[in-house]
Amino acid sequence: MSQTCGSVVGVLPALGSGLTDLRRGGQHERLLAYDLRHYAAAYHTVLYFSYFDEALADFTSDPLLCERVVVLPKRGRWPSRLWAVLLPLVYHREFRRCQVLRVEQFPGVIPALVARWLYRTPYVVTYGYRYGEVARIAGSRVKPWLYRLLERIAIPRAAGVIATSRELGAHVETLGGSGRILYVPNGVDLAVFAPSRSSGSSDRKCVLYVGRLSREKNLERLVDAMRRIVPPARLVIIGEGGRRETIERRAQQAGVDVEFRGVVPFGEVPRHLAGADVFVLPSLTEGHPKALLEAMACSLPCAGAARGGIPSLLEDGVSGLLFDPEDTGDIARAIQRLLSDASLARRLGDRAREVVGHYDAHALLEAEVRFVRQVSLGAPPTALFEDYADAFPIDDAVPEFVYRRFKELVRARPRAVLDVGAGDGRYLGFFESHLTGALVVGCEISLTRARRIRAKGFRVVVARSEQLPFRGGAFDLVTLVEVIEHTKSPTQTLEEIHRALRPGGRLALTTPNYPVKRLYDARAAVRARDLRRLRDDPTHISPLSARRLERLLTPRFAAVELEGTSLLGESRSRWIRALKSWPVGRWLSNKLFAVCTKAE
Repeated sequence: MSQTCGSVVGVLPALGSGLTDLRRGGQHERLLAYDLRHYAAAYHTVLYFSYFDEALADFTSDPLLCERVVVLPKRGRWPSRLWAVLLPLVYHREFRRCQVLRVEQFPGVIPALVARWLYRTPYVVTYGYRYGEVARIAGSRVKPWLYRLLERIAIPRAAGVIATSRELGAHVETLGGSGRILYVPNGVDLAVFAPSRSSGSSDRKCVLYVGRLSREKNLERLVDAMRRIVPPARLVIIGEGGRRETIERRAQQAGVDVEFRGVVPFGEVPRHLAGADVFVLPSLTEGHPKALLEAMACSLPCAGAARGGIPSLLEDGVSGLLFDPEDTGDIARAIQRLLSDASLARRLGDRAREVVGHYDAHALLEAEVRFVRQVSLGAPPTALFEDYADAFPIDDAVPEFVYRRFKELVRARPRAVLDVGAGDGRYLGFFESHLTGALVVGCEISLTRARRIRAKGFRVVVARSEQLPFRGGAFDLVTLVEVIEHTKSPTQTLEEIHRALRPGGRLALTTPNYPVKRLYDARAAVRARDLRRLRDDPTHISPLSARRLERLLTPRFAAVELEGTSLLGESRSRWIRALKSWPVGRWLSNKLFAVCTKAE
């Protein structure tokens, strides 16, 4: 990645953290060798604002880091929360030099908020897991409320948010994110963490856990589950935390063989993984766990809780086994299967290695740094979409409702089809498979997605929906699925599509129905008892109601068939289902589907 001369990025660790703190957990090597090294390659200067009185030379002799990374130590004996507020004042010259601030974890966002207020410095923050949920599980009544308050303040003001899972990205959107949200999951160095089995010195099988020893990690239930394993296996725990004594007492009472290895340096973790038979992660909540990625990269068969971001990595019975973390019997059954069935364990481990091939740490960090640089340079949303598309692929499954409607449309045997906003090409695949000999083309604003589409063998052009690069009358069918609400000008988009259609050609589109969608959001918020669900998707820059959509379509097309696709109570009453084709049903539907025909 090219470096901008004189460019400066500020890096803010989690609240109260620093290299000294990370070394206690064996994680400072990861920060230095991966995160800071990638930023040092892209920026002339990297300023690391620490909560400890420390110096970079105490942790590394890497020439690139020593040349470009400056650790700014804590001054005085201030409490961490107060130092977070004082940081931008004490180091005001350094904060003013920063083009952008990179907040490594959301709890460390306070200095960035102060700097934004004082110096208008933009910041990009990682949202790595549900912080309030972790505090709630830990037994705090105040912290969850404080985290919710901080989220409502910090997320809307961020120049960019990096979410480590799709679920967390969706949560960030409900908080009023700016629309500059990049999905960058945690990564793993596939060269360092690779399959390598070592022969154990013990006759007992080894079940390994790596992580903090805290309440949300659910280790007491794991110990109880190990009691049911036959023949007995050894539980090896790597990590430290405040619940070690509690776990030790539970193990003694249950008669479970538990070995505590404490903190292990990052570079030695692969050796410990190689000596294990099964990796287990029983957490009650997780983001996108690095420890699980590392175990999967080593082809170690894994069992994990069906919570948080774990199911996004482990597909039950395919790349690992999932269990209910609150059911010790279910935990034990998953571990027992992996210990007893060598063929299953080998197959799941091999598939796990294939899955994490998409999570190469260096590639993901390059995407992250590009995103941060673009934010600092005020890049247009189009450029940001490239990094988003690079890290956030779309699956090929066609939603059932869309599938049924498209099946009806292909009966007319259109000879030329255009899919506007083609994503990664899932609708192109549908039309290619159902229309032999037809010309099927995708139009996508993202060059990254366009390359992905082309790699699948589909035709694609890169263009905005408001400026289609096609001659008039080129297509028999144009599709616009969940796209028009994201366009800057729905009117211009429809004009361009009308121009590109031949006489008698058809447009098929879907879009949410505002403001009814907001009522559904309110209903979901009440049911979940979570007012954050009231926040709308910030990328819906051109929301349309049924009436407004009808007003846009009717003057441009000879025939417009507009229907509602999701009506409250339709599953329980055929009378309500019948309303969907009536005007009142359209007005009350959550989503809309339209088929429009151009005049002959």
